[in-house]
Order: sequence, then structure tokens, then C-alpha cells
Amino acid sequence: MSSSSYYYRSKTGKRGRLPSTQTLLKDGTSISNESVVIAIRFILAEEFVCFGYGKITADLRSNHFIINPKKTYRLMKDHKLLCGTIIKTNMGKRQFVQWRVQRAERPMEQLCMDIKYIHIHGEKRNALLLTVLDVYTRSVVGHVLWWRIRKEHVIWLLHNILEQHDVSGITLRNDNGSQFIAHAVRDYLKEMNVTQEFIHVATPEENSFIESYHSIIEREVLQPRQFEKIETAIETFKRWDVFYNIRRLHGSLGNIAPKTYWNKWNQTKEQIPLIENTMVHLSTNGERKSLKIEESRLVDKISNDHKYTIFGID
Repeated sequence: MSSSSYYYRSKTGKRGRLPSTQTLLKDGTSISNESVVIAIRFILAEEFVCFGYGKITADLRSNHFIINPKKTYRLMKDHKLLCGTIIKTNMGKRQFVQWRVQRAERPMEQLCMDIKYIHIHGEKRNALLLTVLDVYTRSVVGHVLWWRIRKEHVIWLLHNILEQHDVSGITLRNDNGSQFIAHAVRDYLKEMNVTQEFIHVATPEENSFIESYHSIIEREVLQPRQFEKIETAIETFKRWDVFYNIRRLHGSLGNIAPKTYWNKWNQTKEQIPLIENTMVHLSTNGERKSLKIEESRLVDKISNDHKYTIFGID
């Protein structure tokens, strides 16, 4: 047996020569690598600077550093300074959906929420509409419309809904938007014993009920009218919620309104079998479309008091 094999001892750590801990300057002096990292941070702190390690190396050399791109890359990588490095945050483990379609046996058992863009033509910008929908009755249980939707808006809306409907065993489904994955929202739902489940990335079909509702909004609210200001849109969606819940006939509920379906369940406290709709409906989109502003529609000129009298809304 050769002596090299007999006296062999396995080595730990990274193989090869250890990296240098000093960096030379053109005047012959040397500085520590920590000082080089400080110089790199100083360069990156300048406004509009978005340099990769190659340009950082060139900038350091112009400032009398003797350094090669490999060393610059190593130092920037060790300190997470590379251009395009994603800073990962601990968002906690999320509970993803197990079933593609939500199944509910009573109101306020399964909820879903999502955000839709609402274009305000007069302002030439988009507002955001946050809606929470009850899966069993297809009812809109709450919404918020404003220029931005933050986690505070989500908590405020959910708080109002849970105050009005004191029930337990609620499951809320949503996508992975920043407003929904925020720790404050998740902690609030956990405190209220609401199970929050997230759809998988790039699979909006897992939140099909709210997506279907958004298509209804697009067809029946947005296409026939334009909004000159956000206040007009807010008032319109308040009236829309009343019409949708109380007057609009829903095919998957057997051509009855969501509020009526909810009241039927309250009377029987039993699951009502859904009637499969096989009727063919004629589209009236062509007759309803109009390029005029929202106030021009005849139905919007009828006062709310008259509408309540005509349709018998309490």
C-alpha cells in the first residue's frame, strides 16, 4: 500500500485555494474585502444605478481598485447585491385549494373574493373593485371600490361581513394577490376562525364563481355605460348590488334572485336542489350597449324611490 493511501485523511470544506481577504489598490496598499463591499454598496446607493457585477468591476477599477470580475461577483453574491436578486420574505405556509370547484350546502359556508379593474373614463385611469361572493346563493355580501385596495380595505370589508353574518365554519377562497397573502389579513381570518384557502398560481378556474360574477359585471354594468368620476361608479355599484341580489334572476338558481334563494333556505334550513337551466336565452347586449356616459341610460334616470315602489323592494 502506498504511503499516500495509508496516511490519507478526508478534508472538509470547499476544495481549492482559499479566497483572498484583501484587495489591492493602485497605490500599492491593500484594504479588506469588507471595505470593498462598503464601496459596492455606496455605488449601488446612487440614484438610478442598477449595475451588474461587470459594471461594478469597471466602476471600482476607475476608483483605483485592482479587482477582477470573479471577485466582484463573489462578494456581491455573498452579500445579496447582484442585480436582479430576489429578496425572499417569509410569508408563511399557505393552504391551497384541494378541490377545483367550491361546494356549499348552506349560505355563508363558502365565500370567494377577488379584485376587478373598473375603468373611470373621466379620470382616464382604473379603479379597483373588491367583491366577496357567497357561493351557495351567489349573493354579493360586500364590496369596496376605490383607486387602491390594500390589506386594510380587505380587513375592513371582511369585518363588516362577519359582523352582519354571525356564523361559523366559513371557508374563504382567493388568489395570491398581495392584499390577500398579507400577514395582517391572514392573522385576522385566523382570529375569526375563518379558513382561508388560496388557488394555485395561474389557475383562475379554481375561483370560477367570482370570475363568472366579474363577467356579469363586464356585460351588464361596464359595457353599457361609462363613468366620468369614481363617485358615480361607487353609487352605481351600490344600486347594482341591490338589483343583483334582489331582482336579477340567476340561471343556476332556477331563475330566481339570490336573495329569494337565501330566504328559501332560511325557511326550510335544508339544501335546495339546484335546477339545471336548459332554456335558451336571447342576448340583448346589442340593444343595451351605448357609448354615452353612465347617466344617459333611462334605467339610471329612474329615481331609487320609484324603483323600490315598482319592484316592491323593502
